[in-house]
Amino acid sequence: MDKRLRHIALLRCFDAAARHQSYSLAANELSITQAAVSQQIRNLEAHFKVKLFNREGRAMRLTKQGKTLSASVATAFNELSYGFDRIQAEPEAGVLTVTASPSFCSRWLVPRLWKFSALHPNVQVRALASPQYEDVRHSDIDVAIRQGEKQVNNVHQEMLFVDPVFPICSPRVYQDENLTTPDKINQCRLVEAINSGQVGFSWKDWFKLAKVDIDPNCYKWVEVTTWEMGINAVLSGHGIFLTAGSMAQDLIDSGALIKPFDIQIEPGLKFSLLYDEESPRITRINVFTEWLKIELAAKNVQKKT
Repeated sequence: MDKRLRHIALLRCFDAAARHQSYSLAANELSITQAAVSQQIRNLEAHFKVKLFNREGRAMRLTKQGKTLSASVATAFNELSYGFDRIQAEPEAGVLTVTASPSFCSRWLVPRLWKFSALHPNVQVRALASPQYEDVRHSDIDVAIRQGEKQVNNVHQEMLFVDPVFPICSPRVYQDENLTTPDKINQCRLVEAINSGQVGFSWKDWFKLAKVDIDPNCYKWVEVTTWEMGINAVLSGHGIFLTAGSMAQDLIDSGALIKPFDIQIEPGLKFSLLYDEESPRITRINVFTEWLKIELAAKNVQKKT
């Protein structure tokens, strides 16, 4: 071990003085006298044979060497605090931060969070919508629900569910276009989420599965960037949309939308669950992920076999 680390008590005093740029404020933070702070700083300077502070009026300004040491000491103390946090498990009660893709967050997760809150009123859930794979080990994010199977190192990762992809439309479009057979979709304006996050879930893929040729003379197209935008489009009567089941099942159950055909792309869109098993909030994470899986099973979401 580096023998210079035996001066860690002096470094604690130095860190406080560097942050406050004041010996008296550092003394208040550490509950010691200003004279004791001054003496410990002098001892540190004597050991390393450098000047760490210059006095400017009542303020103590860091020298160039002092700024260099201050940055390293602050980083080291932050890492220690992070390590302390990770070995001290928090109780179930508290805040839990969950992130999911924008469409899944708004269309599936948030409308059901009241059920979790009723079961666990002592856990406050923060739902964040994000398309990115966030770092659940080195951030305040506790649980991530992500589209796809991208492998993330050093975290717990499992397939949460797979979601078939199929057409939906409004009851009015269904009646007006007389959608009794798949080939009649050629008459409709096709809505597609171009940034759905997966390859193989386009209208061309569905037409191939349904054994229907696309009629170039009738081809009408609308592109959107999220599942939610596509669902909003068809709710207003704007054509027919190819969507993942979890995004629209509640609207199909209520009759607001119709699934005109049983033909669907399977296994479909895949969702992964990620969290840090060494998180100090693991108790909170476990109760949430257990509820999540039960809720998905209750809604007959297809599980991975």
